[in-house]
Amino acid sequence: MSPESRRATTRAAPLVERLDALDRAADALEGVAPASEIEPVRALVDRIDRRRALSAEHTVIGLFGATGSGKSSLLNALVGSEISRAAVRRPTTASPVAAVLGDAGSDALLDWLEVEERHHLDGTESALARAAVPAPAGRRARREQAAGPAGIVLLDLPDLDSVEPAHRLVAERMTALVDVLVWVTDPQKYADAVLHQEFVRPFAGHDAVTVLVLNQIDRLAEDERAAVLASLAQIARADGLEQAPVLATSASTGEGIASLREDLITIARTREAAAARQRADVRGAAERLRASADPEGLGEAAPDAAVEELVADLTAAARVEPVARAVGASYRYRAAGRVGWPPLRWLRRIRPDPLRRLGLGAARDGEGLRRSSLPAPDAAARARASGGVRRFADTSSADGTDPWRAAVRSAARSREEELPDALDQAVAGADLRAGSGSWWWPVLDVLQWLAVLTAVVGLGWLVLNALLAFLGIPPPPMPMIRELWIPIPLPTALLVLGIAAGVLLAVAGGAVAALTGAWHRRRARRLLAARVRRVGQELVVEEVDAELARAAGAARDLALARGPLGGKDRSAV
Repeated sequence: MSPESRRATTRAAPLVERLDALDRAADALEGVAPASEIEPVRALVDRIDRRRALSAEHTVIGLFGATGSGKSSLLNALVGSEISRAAVRRPTTASPVAAVLGDAGSDALLDWLEVEERHHLDGTESALARAAVPAPAGRRARREQAAGPAGIVLLDLPDLDSVEPAHRLVAERMTALVDVLVWVTDPQKYADAVLHQEFVRPFAGHDAVTVLVLNQIDRLAEDERAAVLASLAQIARADGLEQAPVLATSASTGEGIASLREDLITIARTREAAAARQRADVRGAAERLRASADPEGLGEAAPDAAVEELVADLTAAARVEPVARAVGASYRYRAAGRVGWPPLRWLRRIRPDPLRRLGLGAARDGEGLRRSSLPAPDAAARARASGGVRRFADTSSADGTDPWRAAVRSAARSREEELPDALDQAVAGADLRAGSGSWWWPVLDVLQWLAVLTAVVGLGWLVLNALLAFLGIPPPPMPMIRELWIPIPLPTALLVLGIAAGVLLAVAGGAVAALTGAWHRRRARRLLAARVRRVGQELVVEEVDAELARAAGAARDLALARGPLGGKDRSAV
């Protein structure tokens, strides 16, 4: 997939597709990325699925902050009535307190949030409820009226730095569940490292659903406020919140409360906060997965050059060349038995057929498999095969990250124990034409026997004449060949001619057999190399290709889950 098409896909992908892509990426990264990175993603997917099944009419807004930041007082000021207890003694808020605007569907949502203390608001007693009703005039108001009144769940949460561990755990859990994060701080603690490093910074990129509030602004002199707000904004940008608003409020004087209330109501009216939060969560999870085991850089299949190098290593480990030489030698051996000089053919029986000596072409065993008698692979052959598999894996994953290089190496070696037997069977099961001959063998065989017969006739004639002379019986006149430079008896000529013809036929047959044997050797080498290639393809290459395809799929899914590549994934809320 090209970068342009991938960018277009991620821009157009709705949340449900990105969520499915993140789930698939987590499955693909199982065993590659650390389990500590996979489990939070699965929990996130489950959490988003459950939140999507609950009320879409309500926006859950959480007020988070350290001890003394005035969260409870701020909640009361936003609502317009005292529903959350504020006091000097710390901690004040031990469990979440909810101010709920809009009853329909809120109970199931609050049950999921595990919020017991609930205060339902109406338009007669709550400033938040009155502000949530749009004005009757204007085009914007008409659109808002068509959308219906804003449903809001405003949560006052325990202190992030509470001395009670259980309180802090509640606040930490809620950071993952609310739709909008409101970080409340004060002039004394606005730069607190615990707040920013442990809580705000992990939500970098959640600009669309994050608001920073500098509460108790009345404690600062007028000429100090702008500098402190600018400092808080600078810290927020350093935390990764590039566009999150930074507001100043005072719960005691009411300064900035109306503005904050209006901002929160505007967010709630769009009914997009939950989706925006989920998109940001999915993007963040995808980026963390990518950082833990980035699948980019790997091809979708092993390079052809790497495959050829692997085949060469396995071919050497399978001892293809010795077998191919044995095939050529076997052909010459069998040819000698048909075209060699008949009186000396028995000498070939002193040594066996080179191919039979390796057990190739022998009878099948009880399982229907041929077993070769090749020597067991020595250390060098095993090292060649193992090293070839390792080099193939490393070459195929050369541009990948360490986790994926390890995964590819593991995939390549997953069936390595099967290689020796499989290579042996590839050699033993090949059709090497161990019993085949050539058409010219019978022709030369007949000529050889004619030459032998000629020599035997000549020798027999000479022996008969010698025997008659020994017995004192006059031999018959011996025909002479006088056309030569000296007269030669015909029997002698037959004997010499028969022997010479046999030797010449044997030499000529040997030369032809050597040439044909070389052709058989090359054929056997090609055939065995092809069979070794199939073994390597099945036991090594396919395993690596599957792992590379998994990485490519994970890369596509992570890109889809991350959303647009050109910056933060923000939504209008």
